[in-house]
Amino acid sequence: MMERGLESVTSGLIFESAYAARVYRSRVGSKGAPQRVIPNGLKRMDFTLADPRPDATEVLFVGELRKIKGVDILLNALADLKLGHPVTATIVGSGPDAERLKAMASALGLDGLVRFAGALPVREAFSLGRVMVVPSLAESFPYVVLEATAAGMPLIATNVGGIPAIVADTDTVLIEPGSATALASALSATLGDAEGAMSRAKRLRDKVASKFTVAAMTDAVLDFYAETSPQPARLPPWEMELQGHRP
Repeated sequence: MMERGLESVTSGLIFESAYAARVYRSRVGSKGAPQRVIPNGLKRMDFTLADPRPDATEVLFVGELRKIKGVDILLNALADLKLGHPVTATIVGSGPDAERLKAMASALGLDGLVRFAGALPVREAFSLGRVMVVPSLAESFPYVVLEATAAGMPLIATNVGGIPAIVADTDTVLIEPGSATALASALSATLGDAEGAMSRAKRLRDKVASKFTVAAMTDAVLDFYAETSPQPARLPPWEMELQGHRP
């Protein structure tokens, strides 16, 4: 395996999530170079609150349009809600399943509720919806979750990969992946209690601001480099004198 061979020429391995580290160890093994989990971090400007446009939909998805991202689960959940309280949604992104998902939305009768906006810069995307939905079937440590949280958006996300590490020690509850029923229920609860959703979003934002920053990430990386990089041998005093150095 290529990864096992590469370990012989590196002094350490950094993973962005404990999930990624577990997957690596299960496939490659735990012996070899030292390993450290160092999560992604955000810049100060990332904590600017989102400013929804007047035509912002209730729900926002931002990501690649491919099966693993769970957009079809979101569409099915929206279809389940259509007869009760119809929910509007904006889907931002591009990918191999774009045309299939557009056709699926039409087949489910969601043409007047769901708009596909294509690929956009993330800050522009955040103005198009009010609640961020991340219905992924699998993830490592999705940066968009950090970014949406820093922007103060209420979050509905699945319990996969590194997402639990982001919301740990907060009252933001994750949902079962692959379940349109669970997602529809979470959408109803969140949209039906806007004040509670915004309060949870603020608490999650405060947690992210205290832990997932570029400064914290940089310090952790430098500490790991210092621990794992070979230290130069110290010259004996007499040789330092010969080279013009004071011991």
